Amino acid sequence: MKLTRLLPLALLCELIALGTRTTAFSLIAALLFGLFFIRHWQSLMPYPRRLGLATLALLALWLVKAPLDLPTVQRISSAAAYYAAFIGGLGLMGCLVKRLPALREVHRVLLRGPRALLYPRYLLAALGLGSILSFGMLNLMCSTLHSYLQHFAPDHPAHRDGQRGVLTAAIRGFALVPLIAPTSIVVAIITREVPSLTWTDLLPYGVIATALLMLIGARTENRHLQTLVDESPEIPAASLTPLALGTALGIGTIAALASFSWLNITQASLVVVPLLVSGWLFLESPGKAYDELAEHLSGMRNEVFIFGCSALFGALFNQLVSLDQLVPLLGGASQVFVLQCIALLGIVGLALVGIAPIITLSICAGLLAQLQAAGVNPLGPAVSLVCAFSLAMLLSPFGPAVLILARTAGTLPWTIVLTWNGRFALIAIPVLLALSWVVQWNH
Repeated sequence: MKLTRLLPLALLCELIALGTRTTAFSLIAALLFGLFFIRHWQSLMPYPRRLGLATLALLALWLVKAPLDLPTVQRISSAAAYYAAFIGGLGLMGCLVKRLPALREVHRVLLRGPRALLYPRYLLAALGLGSILSFGMLNLMCSTLHSYLQHFAPDHPAHRDGQRGVLTAAIRGFALVPLIAPTSIVVAIITREVPSLTWTDLLPYGVIATALLMLIGARTENRHLQTLVDESPEIPAASLTPLALGTALGIGTIAALASFSWLNITQASLVVVPLLVSGWLFLESPGKAYDELAEHLSGMRNEVFIFGCSALFGALFNQLVSLDQLVPLLGGASQVFVLQCIALLGIVGLALVGIAPIITLSICAGLLAQLQAAGVNPLGPAVSLVCAFSLAMLLSPFGPAVLILARTAGTLPWTIVLTWNGRFALIAIPVLLALSWVVQWNH
């Protein structure tokens, strides 16, 4: 049997673990994921392999310093299985992209209407599609943009300014996903580590942060986008109404499941999306559906490994590092705010030098649970972590989002980070720190 066929089975086991609250199924899922990655280690990209080796070193250090504790092993393994299943399960939405031809007309649809609203329209579209398709949204935007630009002369500004406007709006809209979407891996990590926090607790501040970030850079990028409208061919665009209705149905199902079960809305997203996609594929082609699911998950092996391994790394780090000596110093809102500033700037700064934001977030989320146990309200620090991850997605030159855009634009990743988003980040950082202070002051 090809080991790629283990991946849908691992995902199913994690879904059963969530639905039945049975740890054994989560451990089976972790084992199945582990078997696949041991077999396919050489097919991983260099960065995931380096992360895997660093995690093995941390595991060896933990085993040397602490006696083997079965409940802790179960908790760590379950965390890895959950995060791997989360990114893989939601990524299955990519199976439906080729079955929705209207998505190929996404640029023609977004470029209709008032020119002053081009940038916010692209941001919101990237946010909505990114919350469903994850990195598949960026691939979709890039591939369809290439086709759209064929209608313009080679020396037209659309090829330079228009492309930059679309790609910048796409990645900034994608960076809003952690602030808004219940399907965000950031929300999944925080709500799992701190169960008292829910997506609805974070949402109001995510909406405020989204509105503030949408205002920054709007004028410049809107001007870039207008070059795509000046001579756009008058060809009718397909309607995205069926997609919008399908998305609304999915969100309604997720909300209903979260309301009438013990699952929070993030866990409900992980259950609903794979089941809906799998149901569609099995109804369409029962004999080929399982293989398509397996191949799609296998194609996401690097992302699945990074997220699962980051969970392991963060959990092991938090087993070795305690905040017991730091907690007495956090007696007031000002001290906690200083910690929030360090976390936000640290995550963004480490992203610039190649440390994936998901790794630092996994570590910080575990420390957040320690802060709550010591009596510190976790909401303010949690908002800071979400904002930090959002910015880090724009500023990580080795991250998949920036690499996808650099490949499409034919430029260096550092150009995307510094030239396209540097000024945006310099303005956004103090704005988001101010928001974090307001949250901490009011709680």
